[in-house]
Amino acid sequence: MKKILTVVAATVLACSAVSAQSFKLVNTFGGDSVSTGGSDLFVFENQKDENGNYKNEFSNTTRASNRLQLDASSKMFDARLRMEIGTTKLNGKDSTVRFRGYGRFKPVDQFNLIAGNDLFTKVPVNAGYLVASDDYPKYARILQNGFGAVSNWAFGDEKNVTMNLAAGVKGDDGSFLDPDKLGLDFGFNFGIKDIMTAGGSFQNVTGNKFTASAFAGLSAVKNLTLNAGYIYNATDTDFIPSVSKNVVSVTAGYNFKDIGLLIGADAACGLTNEYLDEGVTKNYQNDGKDVIPFQTKVLVTYNVNDSLSVGVKAKVTAMLGNADSVKTEIYPNVTYDLPNKFGSLTSGVRISTDKNGISKFAIPFSWKCTLADIKK
Repeated sequence: MKKILTVVAATVLACSAVSAQSFKLVNTFGGDSVSTGGSDLFVFENQKDENGNYKNEFSNTTRASNRLQLDASSKMFDARLRMEIGTTKLNGKDSTVRFRGYGRFKPVDQFNLIAGNDLFTKVPVNAGYLVASDDYPKYARILQNGFGAVSNWAFGDEKNVTMNLAAGVKGDDGSFLDPDKLGLDFGFNFGIKDIMTAGGSFQNVTGNKFTASAFAGLSAVKNLTLNAGYIYNATDTDFIPSVSKNVVSVTAGYNFKDIGLLIGADAACGLTNEYLDEGVTKNYQNDGKDVIPFQTKVLVTYNVNDSLSVGVKAKVTAMLGNADSVKTEIYPNVTYDLPNKFGSLTSGVRISTDKNGISKFAIPFSWKCTLADIKK
């Protein structure tokens, strides 16, 4: 089905190209687990002895990645096609290539049809946004893969009350008759301009991998982001270290635009030690004690001038109740905008630790460059 959806997205992209009002082609080269879709460029892992203790001897893995992304849009169509390439060897062996794309048909403002093998964050629950992660977790995305429809409505004399509804279907080849494999998703957003926003997402509602989430956010204070949510069956382990049956999340951030400073923090924590395995409730325990998954992230960025910004990202994960499970990651980084529109360079040092000390450190590097940006 992924091949079919890629073809659908490419077809809509071609339709967009015929009547496009804008094109944008961006290439990001290097190795950065965030910006290139691959791992960091240089990764040095601490080796262990036969007792599991670190020897402070670091082995190196080098992995170059590249992300090429084309966006096209017009009044009735918009589409994206992304190609991600990762390789561990200069001769190209052991490389990976992934295509991700979507296409959206907009016959009227109130109704959209969308299809793709990865819809990115085009149809999220708005209040599910996480500031420090700068992302929407999967449980906050109403539509992720497959086919879907979105309706958008505005009410009031000034159209300051908005509502959108979305529903879609995803599945692998041959799975559309199997309710445990068929992914039927739907969700909604509701907002009052400059006051609040709320929404929910319901995924895989026909099978035993059902996930539900509800979020609310404050939008009454300019430059402030404050969102909170509840998730049933949180499975996105980028935002919580282990799957959990009942989770609360919160994020807060403030953008001091006058001085170029952004501060943000996210946290997600299980309410109990329960998790779901194919619909069956199980329990996390360590030495007979209940443990609960927890994760928090912090982000600080500062624009030194028009060309240079510095920042630090930090992450802590743990199974609360087990002190030995704590893991940390800190990533101080620098981004420099090259002159003459040659793009921007980002690098830093990512250091990971656990109970025994430094487990690995990495040197991410990426060069992001806009190759074309055409507006008619």
